[in-house]
Amino acid sequence: MAFAGIDRSAYPGNAFMAGLMTHTNLLWTGFYLAPAPSHPEASWMERRADLRAMGPGWGIAPVYVGQQHPSGPGSHTLTAAQGKKDARDAAKLADKAGFTDVWEKTLPGAPRIYLDIEIGGNLPANFLAYVNAWCEVIRSNETAYLPAVYCSFKDTGAQLLAANPDLTVWAFNINQFLHHHDQALVAPDKFRVPEPTQSGFAQATAWQWIQGFASITTKLPDGSTKTVANWDLDSSDAPDPSHPARQWDADANTWVVT
Repeated sequence: MAFAGIDRSAYPGNAFMAGLMTHTNLLWTGFYLAPAPSHPEASWMERRADLRAMGPGWGIAPVYVGQQHPSGPGSHTLTAAQGKKDARDAAKLADKAGFTDVWEKTLPGAPRIYLDIEIGGNLPANFLAYVNAWCEVIRSNETAYLPAVYCSFKDTGAQLLAANPDLTVWAFNINQFLHHHDQALVAPDKFRVPEPTQSGFAQATAWQWIQGFASITTKLPDGSTKTVANWDLDSSDAPDPSHPARQWDADANTWVVT
C-alpha cells in the first residue's frame, strides 16, 4: 500500500494545509530544513508542530538541500569536509524545527533527514564523497537522525545504496507522467497513488512522480476555497517518511498508537 504526498518550496499556510488534510487523501508532505546551502526559503521551519496537529496529523519528510552539481543552481562545494559540515547543519536545523522534541520521541525509530540531490545518473567522485561524508555524520552519535536521500531514479539510488546500505531512497522520475498531469486525480480531491516500485528504481520507498503540478484547490477551515500553484506530487510506502516504521490505520483514518 502506498500513501499520497506533496512537496513545495514555500509553505502555503496553515489553513491550506489543514484543508488538504481534511478534504483530500494526502497524508504526508515534504518539509524544507532551511536556510540550507541551496534552499534559503525557510517558511516551513516553524510549522512542524502545526502540521502534526492538523486532523490526524501530517506525516513529514524533512528535506535538506545541500551542495549541488555545478551545472545546476545553488551552492557547489562538493568535498567530504563540506559533507560533514552540511550534515551537522542539517541536524541542527532539524533540531531547531523540533524533530527531536518530546512528542517526536514517542514515534518509532530515529527520524530520517532526506538529502536533496538534483543531478541524475552516476554521481561524479567528488559528489559521491560529499554524500557519503554527509551520511556518515548523520548516522553517527553526533546526531539523533538517520540518513536518507531524495535523488534520481536513474542510477543514482543504486550507486548511493551500494555505498550506504542503510539509506532510505525517495526517487524522482517525472517521465511517466510528464505530459499527463491530467491523470493526477482519480476523483475530485483524491490523488493517484502510484507504487514507488514503479518509479524505475525498485528499492525506492517514495516516488516524486509529478513536478510543477499546476495548482491544487481545497476548502479551508472557514468554508472558503483557495488555490495554490506549483506543487510536486509524491507517493510513499511509509505514511510518515520521517519515521518509516510508523503505521496508519486506513479503516479508522488515524495513526496507530504503539
